[in-house]
Amino acid sequence: MAARNRALGSLAAGALILAAALFAAGPPGPQDQVPAPPAAPLEKTVAVGGDAGWVDTAIDVSAGDTLHFTATGEIDLQRGNPEAVCGPGGIDLITIDQPVPNANLGTLIGKLAQTVAKRVDEDSKIETTDEIFVLFVVGAEGTFTASFKGRIYLGVNENVLKDNGGAFSVVIVRRPA
Repeated sequence: MAARNRALGSLAAGALILAAALFAAGPPGPQDQVPAPPAAPLEKTVAVGGDAGWVDTAIDVSAGDTLHFTATGEIDLQRGNPEAVCGPGGIDLITIDQPVPNANLGTLIGKLAQTVAKRVDEDSKIETTDEIFVLFVVGAEGTFTASFKGRIYLGVNENVLKDNGGAFSVVIVRRPA
């Protein structure tokens, strides 16, 4: 029994010494932490209506993240006009008033945007969002690497949307940097 008490006393003393050493070392620092595993690729399908304007994909990216897009479907750039039906590559026509001036009319395009400020007009009560953004062409298949942190939006390369119809289905795969 005396040997057992001495063993327990030694064990308790060892535990106290270990606790004192840990306390003296302080809280764990960055060098003591295990790095988080890299984020897994994200795959998501988004519908982009021909008349929808900018569609929020709900995908946030960091600088260096790469996105791959694959799009299918058709939109009508003017309902009832069979000449105005196109796939994600758009119609081989360029107008002076479209978001990406050197890309086909109606082609699928993307926007990387970062909100800088939001404000409400005191008279009209309309909220305005100030943002920095970059536009890019997606088409039927495209890849884009984010140059800054922001949110991804998809749309149609046309400014007159109210007479459009149809939709594109877009599969997006994000690979973190």
